[in-house]
Amino acid sequence: MSLSRIEWIFGAVLVAAATVVCLVPGHDLPASFELNDKLSHIVGHAALAAYFTGLVPRRRWWKIFGYLVIFGAAIEVAQYYMHVGREGDARDVLANSIGVLLGLLVGLLGGSRWPELVAWLLRRREVAQ
Repeated sequence: MSLSRIEWIFGAVLVAAATVVCLVPGHDLPASFELNDKLSHIVGHAALAAYFTGLVPRRRWWKIFGYLVIFGAAIEVAQYYMHVGREGDARDVLANSIGVLLGLLVGLLGGSRWPELVAWLLRRREVAQ
């Protein structure tokens, strides 16, 4: 299995984990897990966007923005209709969008080169063994 395929599978796992964390009932979340609500949205979506900038060609980064904004909005709609201690909030969609933009900025500033670092570290490890 190629490294690129593993990176995409890990990206899918990250999105699945984010979905679970966002949809778990509010009372099931550990208190130490929750930062400021809006900050959590910004950091989470920035991390997802920054991760995917390493996998998607720069000319297609608009897709990262679109998919993650839709993902964030869908989570908020689901929270609104689930009635399990979570509330859908339009301000969270805005925070998600800001996070995605920050993640894309991190990618633009060099963060998108993380797959090269991973490949280099794996080659180094193979040489050392």
